[in-house]
Amino acid sequence: MKKIILLASVLITITVNAQEKIGIGIKVGQNLTSVNSVAVDRHTSSYHGGVAFQIGLSDKISLVPEVLLSQTKLSTNPSIIAVLGDSRYKPETYHLNYLIVPLLVQVKPFSSLLLQAGPQYGILIDQKKDGKENVQLAFQQGEFSFVGGAKVDLGGFFVYGRYVVGLQNISQLQDQAKWRTTQWQLGIGMSLFGF
Repeated sequence: MKKIILLASVLITITVNAQEKIGIGIKVGQNLTSVNSVAVDRHTSSYHGGVAFQIGLSDKISLVPEVLLSQTKLSTNPSIIAVLGDSRYKPETYHLNYLIVPLLVQVKPFSSLLLQAGPQYGILIDQKKDGKENVQLAFQQGEFSFVGGAKVDLGGFFVYGRYVVGLQNISQLQDQAKWRTTQWQLGIGMSLFGF
């Protein structure tokens, strides 16, 4: 019983302190995505944007949950020999739209430099091939990832860069290839209050 009371006291103290240090910001940026499949072009460009929250746990450590819409664009570019040898091989572009929810721990080693790391889950909300044809059976409905990066606070505005590593196969196809994504995210944001 004493342990439960102590744990509840600690959680209430953290919650009360965090309420004084809550911030909200908006952000938008570019994704550069790769998939470890030889048929997919490297660093295909797409976008992301959404809302970031910051909950201060101390002067140097914060919890940063975010809700973002993010597109992963995959372009296949088979060789001419593959195209000539088999009509199934042709250039294609897949647009995978995700609702992603990163839950990051942010550490502030210097006054304007912040380091971030943590898990992320993406819910696949739409997938299209060549911008129009639906490919509902080709990709998994969700993806776990790990995120690491840095943010520079510019007083009301911020810039950031992240590296996202997919932890699971995003393809539902029964072939031997494991389609794991890696992604660079670069962007800017604005603090709405308290960031």
